[in-house]
Amino acid sequence: MNKANLNKIFLSINKIKQSKSEKRLMLTLERAGFSFSSATENKLSSLPSSSTNLLTADMDNLDSEIENSICSIHFIEKNNLKPLDEILMTELHFNKARLKIEKDENYKAFIWMPGKFDDSDADKNQLDFINKMQHHLSNNMILSRVPAAIQFVEDVRLIMEQQTKKIFDTIPTNVFLIVSQLDESEALRIELMLKGVLKTVKLIIVQNADINYEEYAAQQMNVSALTVIYYKNASDWALPFIQQIWKKVGGANAKSPILFIRDPASINSKIFIAKKVTCLSIQSELIPLEIKMQFDSLNDKVI
Repeated sequence: MNKANLNKIFLSINKIKQSKSEKRLMLTLERAGFSFSSATENKLSSLPSSSTNLLTADMDNLDSEIENSICSIHFIEKNNLKPLDEILMTELHFNKARLKIEKDENYKAFIWMPGKFDDSDADKNQLDFINKMQHHLSNNMILSRVPAAIQFVEDVRLIMEQQTKKIFDTIPTNVFLIVSQLDESEALRIELMLKGVLKTVKLIIVQNADINYEEYAAQQMNVSALTVIYYKNASDWALPFIQQIWKKVGGANAKSPILFIRDPASINSKIFIAKKVTCLSIQSELIPLEIKMQFDSLNDKVI
């Protein structure tokens, strides 16, 4: 995940002494590219290392951290921090996130309670909170019991990316032609030969450009009868791209079938065998005819 696209996540954990699961969660978030904060992190260096001072700092800094986050993650086990003025810190964090959700319909609170635990020796106040929390979940609160931190973080990533993805301008078309910048001249010839026969939208992928090509391509494919991915000089680009975009649009359930064409002169030939994907090796002058034949065979895809 690109860190430039992320704002901070508020992370509700035990700031005094992390359990193995909490440490694993923090490490997994870091490796996934998330930026996160907890209410005490900006004040720890100036405070004596006592529980009371840490919890007081948590109270002082909490509103600001929640307000400046795009979502919160709440790690909940059977025991809690020592209450501060009879307030459970996990409950305080959860209630602050709930208030944020009431003001911001896009805000989400992710609750991770990994696996099942034996509550015979659990903190009674914590169990009361868990019971109350489970009965007051809103649509923007996601409770997960997956056992592994990596699975939980991946679920968070997918939900947040879905929420923040950009909606591109797309055009319903017969053919969506995708090529790398290295094959732009070949793509222009194909496009000119199709002109007047099939309506075509072309995407030239430029290396290091500031655009999410996969997301745009996926959205354009949903309004295209046939997608054509062509390469001659860009063999190293072609295979990873078609593998990723095929998964992104639903694989065998994709709306638009993919015609994966390579020029026989390509040095490193790449193929991709999958449902709704046709791989061909064709001379450039014959490609427009093949595209037209493939399009005509799509009985219910004509625009």
